[in-house]
Amino acid sequence: MNCSQPLMRTMNSRRHGMTLLEVMLALLVLVVAMGGITMLASLGRQSGADARDLTMGQLLCEGKIAEIAAGVTPPSSTQGRFPNDPDWTFSVTSSASGTPGLLNVRVTVTQDPATYTEPLEFALVRWIPDPDFAAELAQ
Repeated sequence: MNCSQPLMRTMNSRRHGMTLLEVMLALLVLVVAMGGITMLASLGRQSGADARDLTMGQLLCEGKIAEIAAGVTPPSSTQGRFPNDPDWTFSVTSSASGTPGLLNVRVTVTQDPATYTEPLEFALVRWIPDPDFAAELAQ
């Protein structure tokens, strides 16, 4: 037993710090972790921007279809830009539905392809009363 104790002391007394290999491995783990965190932050930022843009598209689309349903805008097929948000364009297509007196109105809102590399699109379809049908019934 006495022989092994001095040997243990000499091995423990020689090691005072970390070796270069341990430092390099620790730095490698740190760099890989920081790269993963950076990628996750970038993905989160992009997903947040997409959610914001889709919400804006939905609001613009709902506003345009509400104008048509209220009779402020005719339900004819048109295209255009929003005056308050020129980065978005809209298109309205109107067709007869299978039910007499109803129109199938589709409003599609798209980001301007000249501004965005991957423009988002949002569409809503609503059946509304046909104003021409109501006028025919009144006669």
